[in-house]
Amino acid sequence: MRCLVISLLLSAACSGDSGTTTPDAPPYDTGRCLITGNYGDLGTKTGTTSQGPATSTIVLDPGPPRDSLFIKLNAGKGVFAGGLSTGTFSISGVDADFSNCGLCTNLIADIVAGSGPTKFYFADSGSVTLTATNPPAGMLSNVHLNEVMPSGTVVPGGCQGTISALMFSTN
Repeated sequence: MRCLVISLLLSAACSGDSGTTTPDAPPYDTGRCLITGNYGDLGTKTGTTSQGPATSTIVLDPGPPRDSLFIKLNAGKGVFAGGLSTGTFSISGVDADFSNCGLCTNLIADIVAGSGPTKFYFADSGSVTLTATNPPAGMLSNVHLNEVMPSGTVVPGGCQGTISALMFSTN
């Protein structure tokens, strides 16, 4: 009997169950959100300046429909109030404001040819290291994005996404 009790105690001690349970996070709803959610480390990608010389449009999912990361540098605003420059910049304060950002970082979801995008996301935190500004090149780190309306207002209860890292250049 004593061997049985010891065996049960050892079995319980080695099970790894601390007696508390943590519910698993619900699965990300890509059908509703139209993006991957957590993109992780995207490696190195090349974008285009199709929207102007201080922009980079980087395809994340060629689709169809296509998802693209859009970075726009606005001289005279946010971290670029004194003009465009290289360096490491936090996405915070005015640069986390869709209407006033100097370092604007967007994810445009489900771009349908002839119709345009279905959803918009805007970064509210993270950092960007720029090694060039015209055209933009550098690295994104720990970027968090919120679903926004076309006006830039955060969608209440909307979807979110993250990019752990992305090195980018622009043709």
